[in-house]
Amino acid sequence: MLKVFTAQHQAEAHLVEDLLRSNGIQAHVVGDVLLNTVPGSLVIPGTSPEVWILNSAQAEAALDLIRDFSSGEPLPEEAGPSWTCPKCHEILESQFSECWNCGTSRPDGPPAV
Repeated sequence: MLKVFTAQHQAEAHLVEDLLRSNGIQAHVVGDVLLNTVPGSLVIPGTSPEVWILNSAQAEAALDLIRDFSSGEPLPEEAGPSWTCPKCHEILESQFSECWNCGTSRPDGPPAV
């Protein structure tokens, strides 16, 4: 595993994770649960959530996507058709790896690039 991003907060970490996953890069947020133990929006130095990728061979592609995201550059077009959540039947765009409504993961995983 390789760390590719340190986020300012949980939401940013999960946005980057979803961006990478929607582009075929397996990513995971590490350390976001530490923030849940602190009341309010305090962040203890050294406990910011991080985004890690499983395949270090995808590091360059991941860093390019993160750089574009951070600079406000347009992101790649959707990689596939919308999908329907098997639990709540919400219709979601292809870039989402989890249902925004109930949190259920996409049954077939993110689309391949």
